[in-house]
Amino acid sequence: MARLTSLLEQTLRNVSGEGPSNQLAIFIQPPATAQPEETMGEHGQEPPHNPTFMHSMPPAPTPAVIDPFVNESHRTKSSNGIDQDKMVALEARIRAIEGVDLYDPVWAAEICLVPNMVVPKKFRVPEFIKYTGTQCPMTPLKSYCNKMAEVVHDEKLLMHFLQDSLSGAALSWYMRLDNTKIRKWKDLVDAFVKQYKYNMDIAPDRTSLSNLEKRDKESIREYAQRWRDLAAQVHPPLLDKEMVTLLANTLKDPYYEHVMGSSAQ
Repeated sequence: MARLTSLLEQTLRNVSGEGPSNQLAIFIQPPATAQPEETMGEHGQEPPHNPTFMHSMPPAPTPAVIDPFVNESHRTKSSNGIDQDKMVALEARIRAIEGVDLYDPVWAAEICLVPNMVVPKKFRVPEFIKYTGTQCPMTPLKSYCNKMAEVVHDEKLLMHFLQDSLSGAALSWYMRLDNTKIRKWKDLVDAFVKQYKYNMDIAPDRTSLSNLEKRDKESIREYAQRWRDLAAQVHPPLLDKEMVTLLANTLKDPYYEHVMGSSAQ
């Protein structure tokens, strides 16, 4: 490049006839992005590099590279995080709906009213009359103890198999019992009687039996059975003659005469 500049200056002096004192200074600035063109010397050798010129050139600015996927990747990561949170919340809600895993042996032992109970191999569970919670609790309790006479001294068995004599609301009550408060058979009996004591308070008496009436679509046999079931709950118990008289007084003709005639024979 220096040789090229010198040749240009010599040509201009020859054309204009100006002396060396009137030299025209020409500065050729190469393009910012183009590298200086190198020419071969007279003997086919590369001209020497000009360090001053090379260092005077400002470095080309590095173009900023914009990755179009950076924001998209960030949004994807954020979306994945939100989706993961939703999945965790959904799983927690499903577990709440389905309840605790009943197959967990630890949890099963905690909800059992009588844990660590061992049933004798030869023991056979009797057939019980199911108590629904609508009658005096003492009668089904006595019946249960009579049928469990074989193991009546084993409190754990008595406590465990009481559920087999219950149904409906009474069975639901048993399932809600807290095993930290019911530790002995006496605790269970006290809780049972307390829960259904109101049936003892509203137990039928002689006056309520006298006011009982046969329903329109009820047969005389069905009515008599219903009446006798209520009469069995009266305390002190009714005598047979008293029972017939009270029942007959609730009937109308021709049933009244039929009952009274049968009792007179």
